[in-house]
Amino acid sequence: MNRRDDFPLLARELDGARITYLDSASTTPKPRAVIDAVTRYYTEMGANVHRGVHPLGEASTAAYERARYAVASLIGASPTEIVFLRNATEAFNLVAQGLGLTPDDEVVFPASEHHSNYMPWRLAGRPVLVDIDDEAVPLYHQLAERITPRTKLVTLAHVSNVTGVVAPVEEWIATAHARGVPVMVDASQSVSHLPIDVRKLDCDFLAFSSHKIFGPSGVGVLYVRRDRFEALKLWNVGGGMVNYHGEDRFEVREAPFRYEAGTPNIEGAIGLGAAIEYVRAVGLDAIRAHSQKLGEQLVRGLRALPGAKVLGAAVAPSQRVALCTLSLEVPSMTQANIARLLADSHAILVSGGFHCAHILHHRVHLDGTLRASAHLFNDEADVERLLAALRDLV
Repeated sequence: MNRRDDFPLLARELDGARITYLDSASTTPKPRAVIDAVTRYYTEMGANVHRGVHPLGEASTAAYERARYAVASLIGASPTEIVFLRNATEAFNLVAQGLGLTPDDEVVFPASEHHSNYMPWRLAGRPVLVDIDDEAVPLYHQLAERITPRTKLVTLAHVSNVTGVVAPVEEWIATAHARGVPVMVDASQSVSHLPIDVRKLDCDFLAFSSHKIFGPSGVGVLYVRRDRFEALKLWNVGGGMVNYHGEDRFEVREAPFRYEAGTPNIEGAIGLGAAIEYVRAVGLDAIRAHSQKLGEQLVRGLRALPGAKVLGAAVAPSQRVALCTLSLEVPSMTQANIARLLADSHAILVSGGFHCAHILHHRVHLDGTLRASAHLFNDEADVERLLAALRDLV
């Protein structure tokens, strides 16, 4: 499935060598179709949305709302359940503040979560952690015993941004709902690798960022099941989210628009719509199969490296995406040093550090890790190039 030629960035060279991009878990490159969509907004529209009555304003609004329909169609939702924000982080903060949590209200989630699905609950309520094993995989069976009468929300990543392991979200949702607790899903790492249907999942909230699915930065998506809007208080207020504002009172617009105050990232949302069209043209089932194949190759090859500790290596390939993290023992070098060496010496781009998951690393006693994440523009040769470079290093 190598779609490399669709991505202008991947023609970039470092010191004469064409780059091997294995850092999609951080952010995905953008296909030409997305770049063209953003440029088209600036050259053909350029107006604000939901305000102007002139043709350019109407064209901008139509393109922006088409993007909302594209997001809804991708995840099996209604457009009226899709809120556009700056990123997934803002989505978690909106829910944390909108639910009106108190310091005594508990939010249950795995200790492996990304900071963006940890810190908002830490500030607004009381985190209750599900433990992880020595390879950073959550002990998912602990959920039932962690839920108490004080539990106001359960949340988890659909796919871990550190291990690449697919979580049993359906089981968690069923367990939480049986106790009357809503569930929020972080789909940031899964949305571009796996088909998602929020109706089948039966989740209450779901969030992801545009830049993880080949779209522009600065756009996030929050899905809110329609009946859950009633429980969300206003959070960010200002222009664009009111029908009427007088000295004595104000009337807010219906959801989702009441949560989209101010001028949004219009070109970013339009670019996200183009990214979704691109992904759907390739086919998520085909992407999933390709991702699992590369993920299996990564795990197998990295485990064979002397002294390597691969997180979540025992998980079956069918429950992984093409994302693999390891700790590699190289004298006098941190994992971030190794990542930089791969870039400078081999033009191979990976991540090195804590990947916004400090608690996870503390619990598995690792001072950082090296993460490689492949996608639809990668192939077996890209993975082998990484493995060969690491073999030379160790």
